[in-house]
Amino acid sequence: MQIYNEQLIHKKIDNIFKDLKKQCFEIIDIHSDKSVASKMIVDAVSSETSVRSKTLFTDMSAKISEKRLSSSIFEDPERRSRFYEANIRGEVLKKYKFRIKNIDTFQYKELNRLYSSISVSAGTTSLGVILKYAFKTNVNIPILVIISSTVPVFFISYFTVLPKMNEKFFRKAVEDFLSESKKEFILWFDEIERYYNQEIDNLVDSFWIGGLIWVI
Repeated sequence: MQIYNEQLIHKKIDNIFKDLKKQCFEIIDIHSDKSVASKMIVDAVSSETSVRSKTLFTDMSAKISEKRLSSSIFEDPERRSRFYEANIRGEVLKKYKFRIKNIDTFQYKELNRLYSSISVSAGTTSLGVILKYAFKTNVNIPILVIISSTVPVFFISYFTVLPKMNEKFFRKAVEDFLSESKKEFILWFDEIERYYNQEIDNLVDSFWIGGLIWVI
């Protein structure tokens, strides 16, 4: 069930990554040391997406809740009360750690090890399935893990051109990194929306007993 305006959130995500691209290229222009620039770029993307993801999720969950609560099934005050008690938004926030502090992004290898271990446990490298796995278990995934899964793309893409240190290839590597990060970001929100709606559907199902709607 797709309730949230997909075009709207995709547009917002596009704007986030357009701003990040501008910011990343400014970093490249200022810093001649590509290792320093690389670190700053990953930091910038991690920080910005961590902050903005929580804002986007809050907006999305509010609109989904508003839409679902407008259904006649929730006209009964007791059922509305049960919806709020379920605190689905809070459950999502528990699963994902949005807040970040001073990150040393060159710990990305550790983050990728965490991502890989989750992938092994989930039996897949598909981000969508990994996210489902996280929702169904006690695994809490930092938003950074999602971004870190794209970091090797950036470093492999760029550092394969060494020792030339060609700025043209460096910029292309940054564009690839941002493109992959945006894809992961969109997949992440799509999966959250599916989960959010499924949890509401499960709640609605609990209103039924023996095929008849539960009446207070």
